[in-house]
Parts: sequence; structure tokens; C-alpha cells
Amino acid sequence: MNGSRHVRAALVGLGALSVSACVSLLPASEPVSVYRLSSPQPVELAGEDWVIIEIDTPNAPRGLSGDQIAVMQDGGSLAYIGEARWISPAPRLVQSLMIDTFNAEDRRLAPTRADDGVRADYELRLDLQEFEAVYDQGPDTVPLVRVRIAARLVAEQGRRFAGARVVTVDVRAHANRTSAIIAAFDEATSGASREIADWTAERTRILAEQ
Repeated sequence: MNGSRHVRAALVGLGALSVSACVSLLPASEPVSVYRLSSPQPVELAGEDWVIIEIDTPNAPRGLSGDQIAVMQDGGSLAYIGEARWISPAPRLVQSLMIDTFNAEDRRLAPTRADDGVRADYELRLDLQEFEAVYDQGPDTVPLVRVRIAARLVAEQGRRFAGARVVTVDVRAHANRTSAIIAAFDEATSGASREIADWTAERTRILAEQ
């Protein structure tokens, strides 16, 4: 993967396709580099006294639901980094990292997916509201990666609402290069996932004591 090149973005407006001076279209013949988010080291889950958390695939707006790496240009135009993709669609990528984050610490929470067929104590519903590199200081500057996730915790028994939280993490990339922007995505998404996992553990503990 070549992360040393400066970012070139294919501008994709949600209604129409257009080109500005600082944005070039994605060349169809260029090879594509594929990126993933790093996952924390899991711990061994043993014993039986676990709270089962079903972690849903996050909902996401259409512009963030695919495997392209999103960029927000001046004026709110949505763009994508050329010749680069996530290894899977962004909502799936975030779901996998969230599960890995729950597995990385012994919070007495066991994460599952809906297709695992396990009866969960709680369902963690997620909305991926922002997942993009924002050029907030101009098109030729270093972007700010912003990850914003809304979380809702629902008790499966009786479908009782158990709490809600919105987490926003901003990380400034250290350079206007694809590799640096991916590293900022990695840090921001990991931070948001840890915060949601910690909040979920605290909410379930409080509810168990009531």
C-alpha cells in the first residue's frame, strides 16, 4: 500500500458529480490500496457470569455506507480519497472494531452479532453519523478526522430503553497523506469504540444494581 502520496479525492456530490480545482476524479485504471483499522488484543473470556451485548451493524447515511474513504471539502461537499478503499463497508468496519474493543478488556460483557443466534441481555444500536476527514482549514492543509457515533442501549427482556450516548472524537492527521489520514481514522475510531464500551459497561452495572 502506498501511503506516501498526497490525497487525491473523487468528488461525489449526493445529487450530482462535479470537479473543483483541488479535486480530481478517481482514475478507473489506477490500482486501489485497501486499508483496515487496527484492533486491540483480545483477552480470554472464561466463566459463565456474562452480560451478553448484541452489537448491531451501525446505520449510516448513504455517503458513508460503502467502502470508500470519505472526505469533507470546503462548503460541505462530500468526496472520497482516490485509489483507496476500506477493507469492508464502513459500518461493518466499525461494528467489527466495536466487538474487538469489547473483547479486549474483561468488563464482564460478551459481544455478539445478530447472526450468532445468541439470546442477548442488551442490544447496542449504533448510528454512524460522521466518519470522514474534514478539510476544515482549506483543501491543501492537514485534515481533521471526525468520528461521531450515536449509541442506544436497549434491554432485550421487555425491549426496555436503557440509555443513549453520542460520542464524537476528533484527531488531526499529522500530514496530508493517505497513510497519515488512515492513522487518524484508526485513532479516532478506537477512541470512540472504547468510550462506548466503557459507557455500556457502566450502564449495565447501574441497571443490574437497581
